[in-house]
Amino acid sequence: MTSKQNEEVVLCRLVRLFRQSPLMYLSDSNVWTYRGDESLKLTLVDVVSDQQNFIDRAETILVAEQLELPQSFFPLAFTGWHDIDLGFLLPILIADLEKRENALQNLRDQADEIVGQRGSGADKTAELVREAISSVEGHLEILRQQERRLKNDATATAS
Repeated sequence: MTSKQNEEVVLCRLVRLFRQSPLMYLSDSNVWTYRGDESLKLTLVDVVSDQQNFIDRAETILVAEQLELPQSFFPLAFTGWHDIDLGFLLPILIADLEKRENALQNLRDQADEIVGQRGSGADKTAELVREAISSVEGHLEILRQQERRLKNDATATAS
């Protein structure tokens, strides 16, 4: 594969990685419009907003390079989440985001190889992947804080 094709693969994987996430599903399905913990909802909205930003930026690079935009879909398993409390889903969301962080680190390595082969033209892709990793790391910390807060609230309520 050429370095341009490799760059396309990295960008398409980045788009799918975020677009097919459980958080994006929750956003698209409006599950978090139900009554529940408002602080958690706002945190999740921020995470989804950042993910959508990375999707948009990756798609902008693909369009500028006259490459095809990837198609994506949600796994059918997500549809069972419509009546589940977001606090219950939080550990699942955290575990999923950790897996996506690992996938992003693999994409970073691929993007670095492209930069080595092609030079500065592929810098945009490599930088975008690095920003995505940094963003996910921050999101994981915030979601873990929310998880601790919810556990503390449940403990205080039970006492």
